[in-house]
Amino acid sequence: MLATLRRAGRGHAVGVTTYLLGHDPDELARLEHQAMVLAPATRTVLRLAGITTGMRVLDLGTGAGDVALEVGELVGPTGSVVGIDQSVPALTQAARRVEQRDVTNVTFVQGKLEDIDLIDEFDAVVGRLVLLYTPAPHEVLAKFARLVRPGGVVAMMEYEMTAAGTLPPTELSTRVIRWITEAFHCSGLDESLGARLAEVLARAGLGQATVLGLQGYRPPGDREGPWMAECTVRTLLPVLERTGVATAAEVDIDTLAERLAQDTAAHDAVFKPPTLVGAWATVGGAG
Repeated sequence: MLATLRRAGRGHAVGVTTYLLGHDPDELARLEHQAMVLAPATRTVLRLAGITTGMRVLDLGTGAGDVALEVGELVGPTGSVVGIDQSVPALTQAARRVEQRDVTNVTFVQGKLEDIDLIDEFDAVVGRLVLLYTPAPHEVLAKFARLVRPGGVVAMMEYEMTAAGTLPPTELSTRVIRWITEAFHCSGLDESLGARLAEVLARAGLGQATVLGLQGYRPPGDREGPWMAECTVRTLLPVLERTGVATAAEVDIDTLAERLAQDTAAHDAVFKPPTLVGAWATVGGAG
């Protein structure tokens, strides 16, 4: 683990909020499962953005290393990936996974984005579901885009949470999505950041961005989507109660996944998780 995890020094200050969902073992397990679900869409965005063999890539907000490991496969043994995150528990898990898989081209740096001061040059900077937790996403991107060589790429992925729900909409699914989106909104976080990524990249001084949303679908009665929704609501429950969005009794968290699955089956409704939006732009180019 010592070979794959190091601490970073201090540097240019860019404000970063605390990760709303935490990093306890249950949350890390949820994130790992979420990463499995998002893997096809993530791979698609990375490939379309031009992440390929031999590149040196920086992964912002790497967490347990899911995106870094995906990138590591794309760049191959002649490329390399450096993942940054402030959470020691998440990075400890990431380093353990790297060792278990005998991956040699992925390393990690522990520290807050506002503190990290790297001098390395990269071919690309990537990140998934990290800008949401920064009060000034364009400042974060501008800081790290300076590390990318001319002609390199910055590729970010964020959710469009308001796209989640069911087809057709049901009363329960609409209520659950409202709980999630309002919890983020009440916490000062942009639940529709994915849809605004082109603006974020432009404000960071990057070229014209290509923006693509990838929407997943789960069939009626399927338990995958409802389980993910329950895990998210469970983590957000203190926020829901503190802000008055919903009470614990109203949520009834221990039965929520089953109720959602039964609800989609009863209404022959397709479950839609949040849309994963990818946006990428060329450094020093028109995109």
